[in-house]
Amino acid sequence: MKLNSICLENYKIFYGKNILRFDSGVNIIEGKNGYGKTTIIDSVFFALYGKKNGNIINNFAKMRNEKTCSVSLDFEENGSKYMVKRELSGDDEKFYLKINNKESDINIENIIPERTARLSFFDGERISSIVGYMNDKNMDEMLGIAGLKNVKKDVESLKKEAESSLTSTKKIKNFFRKMGGMNALRKLEREEKKIKTKMSYEEKRIDEIKYEISGLKKILESEKKINEEETRRKKLEKRYKELSDEEEKFKENIAWIILKDELKKSVENINKKKDEIIKSRMKQGRINAQQELLKSILDTGRCICGTPVSRSNYGKHEISLLLEKLEGEEEKIGEIKDFYFSNDDLSSALEKVKTNISPLIIKDEKETIETMLNKKCPPSKMDVVLKSINEKRIEEKARELRIKELESELADIKNMIEERREKIKSNKSWKTLKKIRNAEKIISALDEIIDETKKLKKMETEKASSSILRSVTNKPKEYKNIDVESMNIKNVSTELSDGEKHVLALSLLGGIKKDMIVIDAPFTRLDPTHKRKLLKRIPFLAEQVILLSADMDEIKNLTSHVYHIRHDQERRVSVIK
Repeated sequence: MKLNSICLENYKIFYGKNILRFDSGVNIIEGKNGYGKTTIIDSVFFALYGKKNGNIINNFAKMRNEKTCSVSLDFEENGSKYMVKRELSGDDEKFYLKINNKESDINIENIIPERTARLSFFDGERISSIVGYMNDKNMDEMLGIAGLKNVKKDVESLKKEAESSLTSTKKIKNFFRKMGGMNALRKLEREEKKIKTKMSYEEKRIDEIKYEISGLKKILESEKKINEEETRRKKLEKRYKELSDEEEKFKENIAWIILKDELKKSVENINKKKDEIIKSRMKQGRINAQQELLKSILDTGRCICGTPVSRSNYGKHEISLLLEKLEGEEEKIGEIKDFYFSNDDLSSALEKVKTNISPLIIKDEKETIETMLNKKCPPSKMDVVLKSINEKRIEEKARELRIKELESELADIKNMIEERREKIKSNKSWKTLKKIRNAEKIISALDEIIDETKKLKKMETEKASSSILRSVTNKPKEYKNIDVESMNIKNVSTELSDGEKHVLALSLLGGIKKDMIVIDAPFTRLDPTHKRKLLKRIPFLAEQVILLSADMDEIKNLTSHVYHIRHDQERRVSVIK
């Protein structure tokens, strides 16, 4: 709760309309004892809850025939803005409530319970009374778990109503007897859960397989490079062997290579000689043919055309001369000796010369290849990787098919479960039991939340309160830590003085995170040292601090936002300036 303004009109000692507007930080209301400081706190509880202490209409106002009094509050709570006004005229009391500028008939107790509001308003004379004692309700409010306990109480009330509707144990037993299908339903639900678990596993495994395949594909890319390197190495090895063969061939034919020029001349001479032989043989063939012809003419006495040759000596003489001439030419050719040198031999000799490669070139290329082959290259596992990928894909497909089967099973079971549930839901007693079970679950969850929240809030409050105590107390080495549940200082067995109880109480209040705190006479019973230390902590006790004090000198340096209560003794009324 955070107060924005209070308007008092003819309320108790205050005559007329008196308005107080508050800011965040420290706000001060200064007034001597009896001027109405405590009345301002009373006015808040009158406006909210209608609390009356004796006559509340101002006497001077009554004398002037003004028989109405009212108190209006403008405040904020949990992000909403509220305007409350309570008006009293004789015995007629009226209450107005606006929430975010809209009229409402909500019970204010449901918005801010009175016990919660009282934890923000303190009388300095009695503030130390909270030390050593606080009831459970106040403790819950202080730790911020009262709301959760109220929710739990409401749920318990609903559960009790539901239980009372099942009037007897016999009725419940009869219900369960009729609902024999419950066990079957639970069995189906368990089966549904198992199938979902299996499907979840299969889906998870498929994701894993896809991830594994992705990894194998990356490995495959590396293996492809290794495979390409192996292919290249094989080509290099083949080339290396070819060069080695060339090198051996070179060594075998080195004689031919050395005599290369002479060989060429020999080949040229052989070819020339062969040409000459061929020409001579051709000429000899013609001569032999002519000789045969002439001899035939001499023997037959006829020409090849059939004409008779003259039998005179002249004709024969002429033929004889021609034969002698031919024999002379044959003698010139001489005896033809066979010169045998086969084409294969010639080609082989020439080939040996043609295949000559420089040994230096062979050596350089072999060294280059050796260097490349000497580089380490791991064996390719591409076949293994491809096999693994295929196996993974087959498994993936199989699991996808399995999921489809499970989905079909799950759909059937869901239909059966739905049929069972519809049958069960049609029974009114089942609905009641379901409400009871849901309520039990909510209550159990709330118990856990309340316990955890209480522990957390207790730790936070103790830490903050202990820090304030150590900064304010005159015994920081002895008074180190506060126990919130006992509302006392830990490990201290001696009785605290009234001033120490006052400091402890303010430390506790400051440790509770609050929007607002209102303290009347904050420094009662405190010695000067405690006052001085506490003054430094006042602005940090809450987001909004409202101090009501009779001694302005003590607190004048805390803020410039100050109201003064002035009293008219003749009329016996107070006003706020």
